[in-house]
Amino acid sequence: MILTVRRRLLRAAAGSLTVLACGLLAACDSTAHSTPSAAAGTTAAPSPTPSMKTLPPSQLCTVLTVSIAERIIPDARLAARVSPNKGTAPDVCDYTSADGRSTLSLTPASRTYAAEVSAAHDLAAHPSSAAMSGVRVDTVRGLGRQAFRETAYQTQAKQRLTFVVWNTGTRNWVLTLATVTPTPTAPATAPDTDTVVRAARSITARLPTGR
Repeated sequence: MILTVRRRLLRAAAGSLTVLACGLLAACDSTAHSTPSAAAGTTAAPSPTPSMKTLPPSQLCTVLTVSIAERIIPDARLAARVSPNKGTAPDVCDYTSADGRSTLSLTPASRTYAAEVSAAHDLAAHPSSAAMSGVRVDTVRGLGRQAFRETAYQTQAKQRLTFVVWNTGTRNWVLTLATVTPTPTAPATAPDTDTVVRAARSITARLPTGR
């Protein structure tokens, strides 16, 4: 289960190497959710090393633009996209706040929508296995063919996490917000009026199709 959570966290945070906490959500397999990973805290992207390379921004950043990111993170700035010199970099668009405490990421999901839903509910049933608390899975209306929001608090990294996962008919997508906060907090709004959900609605028509 912990590996499940880690893979999703790694995927959602891969662009800037900003750590989005250990856990939560859907896009990981049963051994790996599709989200960011388990390193404590949110940190700025490191300088590339000889084994890393800086990449141009993902094409997804023409969909999740700075102006849209600023609706959620007022001082949002595009994060550096780095990857190993060998292999394929994950397709992700990442923004961070000026102080590095908040990160917003858009990435394709790695699994079917049904698998995403199953993984989310499994984590909600067993949150302590991933050092999570307050995990909730809420259906979202008016976004793609199907959508849900997952929220949680990661106790080790002290991060409030919000994932919006939706199916556009040809692909599944994940929009992730992670914010460092010292104490657990419940979602402030209903899922259909959540700022992350509203951002997902505003970009879904412009997302690429196909694989």
